[in-house]
Amino acid sequence: MKSSARQWIRKGVRPLIDLPRLGAFQAVRSILGGEITSEQLVSACITRISEREALVRAFVDLRPEQALERARELDQRRPAAHEHLYGVPVAIKEAFDVSGFHCCWGTKIHADRVASVDAAAVAKFKAAGAVIIGTTVATEYAIAAAGPTTNPHDSRRSPGGSSSGSAAAVASEMVPLALGSQSIGSIIRPSTYCGVLGLKPTRGAISTRGCMPLAQELDHVGPIARRAEDIALACRVAFGYDPLDPLSAEVAPPDLTNAPPLTNVLNVTGPLRDRVQEASRKAMQRAIAALRRSGVPVNTVDLPGSFDRIENCIFTLLCRGIAAHHGADYDRHGEQMSERMRELVERGRNISSAEHAAAVDYARDLTSAVFRLLKPGTVIINAATDDIAPALADGTGSPLLQGLWTVTGFPTLAVPCGLAGRMPVGIQMAAAPAQESLLLSAGKILQQNLCADD
Repeated sequence: MKSSARQWIRKGVRPLIDLPRLGAFQAVRSILGGEITSEQLVSACITRISEREALVRAFVDLRPEQALERARELDQRRPAAHEHLYGVPVAIKEAFDVSGFHCCWGTKIHADRVASVDAAAVAKFKAAGAVIIGTTVATEYAIAAAGPTTNPHDSRRSPGGSSSGSAAAVASEMVPLALGSQSIGSIIRPSTYCGVLGLKPTRGAISTRGCMPLAQELDHVGPIARRAEDIALACRVAFGYDPLDPLSAEVAPPDLTNAPPLTNVLNVTGPLRDRVQEASRKAMQRAIAALRRSGVPVNTVDLPGSFDRIENCIFTLLCRGIAAHHGADYDRHGEQMSERMRELVERGRNISSAEHAAAVDYARDLTSAVFRLLKPGTVIINAATDDIAPALADGTGSPLLQGLWTVTGFPTLAVPCGLAGRMPVGIQMAAAPAQESLLLSAGKILQQNLCADD
């Protein structure tokens, strides 16, 4: 039976105030060192959920009793060498299959959907000793109508989409780590709006098997956390070639202790520059100043006009995939879909094979053009979002600024860069494929050198 977060809120548990602020990496060290138990950490996170979930509404299916039972089992034995997330509570976007949990794809059409087999990434988290505390809200089919989740910094604003609940849960200190997915901007945008780190890794680095598909050319899986070392730890667990996933790739997980030196940063501007509003422009200015303070040169590169057609490329690939994967739901239950979702399916059905092939070729050309910019030790920075999080009534924000890095499949990191008023702002960093170590190291350098007076 689906567990209600609100039922658990009424029960309440004794709070352990400081524990929810622990990152995943620090939590594992504290558990292994005997300073805390997994049960204490999970209990503390459940308490934090009981305090904030009624307003934030991050979860679809919350299982506190099950999580506590799992934590107690872990506390009764020594961890195995491969259990790098031993005892850490984790939340999983409802786009992933989590055995025994409601994984509803953000749509009432699948409101009763309970997975029987874990997605590949979820299975790896479990094998690494993670405690799955619940599934989190996604937008409709991870692309269309917003779910009920609100922004932890202002409940009148959106947390972004489509990994809405995952980003909000991490930002609210309900969990130190969550799993998300991205087919245009669904990790980077909510992470930016909620003020946390989010990594869209190299395409194929984390298997998409068991994750609701949108378009094979665009689908990615990645972690959301509050610290770079937690992102690296999640990648250590989740990266790896999956022979059952035809899009899987062998990518080494990031190693922050042995990252290549950051020698150059490119501030890339292009055809979407007019979308960037004052809050995001100031975030970029702070980021550039911080990187230059660290001694790293920052140079501006203007992308050529050939990038102007990227929006059409994104939606050609995306809609064609949506129609293929979710057209059957449209035919049977189209009246239960949002108008936006119906439009995406209909658009996809009108895309010819030749148009799709042209979009694939165009994406390949963009990838080659950007790759030529990325010399060893180089990362790219640009605005992550148009502006701060929009009002709930205005949707989950535009994904277009994040789309280039999804189309190319290059690893991308959302990095918080202070506040605009009370709302988080940030930038995104991108690197060449398989350069997650460099990317996370660059993110740490940026955060360490940001001004504290904004």
